[in-house]
Amino acid sequence: MEKINKNIINFFSALSDETRLNILLSLENEPKNVNDIHKLVGRDRISLSGISHQLRLLKDRDIIVFEKKGKEKIFRLSDNFCWCILRDVFNHFKEK
Repeated sequence: MEKINKNIINFFSALSDETRLNILLSLENEPKNVNDIHKLVGRDRISLSGISHQLRLLKDRDIIVFEKKGKEKIFRLSDNFCWCILRDVFNHFKEK
């Protein structure tokens, strides 16, 4: 049996958190800055600092990337993954 690459475990571990999934969903259609993500994920649910921490974790796992525009970071989904996997999972478990 082939040894499982630790990056695979880290990828699925990152997807196992509701806040991080909401962050990814907020980036599905277009890149956003941290304030826009915070607004969409829910200011009443998590602090801006908490969002920044989750963004750093997702970036460290190459799930998202960012570009700097002045002092602002604009986050987007990484092109390194087939996001169809995540869409398929959501479709599979959609309420009927």
